[in-house]
Amino acid sequence: MIKKTGLFTFLLLITAVAMAQAPSGIPTGTPEPLELTLTNIIVFIVLPVIIVILYIYWRRNRRK
Repeated sequence: MIKKTGLFTFLLLITAVAMAQAPSGIPTGTPEPLELTLTNIIVFIVLPVIIVILYIYWRRNRRK
């Protein structure tokens, strides 16, 4: 159990370090905040909430 946990932790840390590296050939800019336009609100807030609600509803109906 300890070996599996240690291995999992090691792999998780290696993955996090690998994904955190910035590519060397691409210029990095400063991230800009998301503009709160109607389209962005619908795409990034409303649709994910609807998808989560529908998934929960679907899972509950599947159990019954």
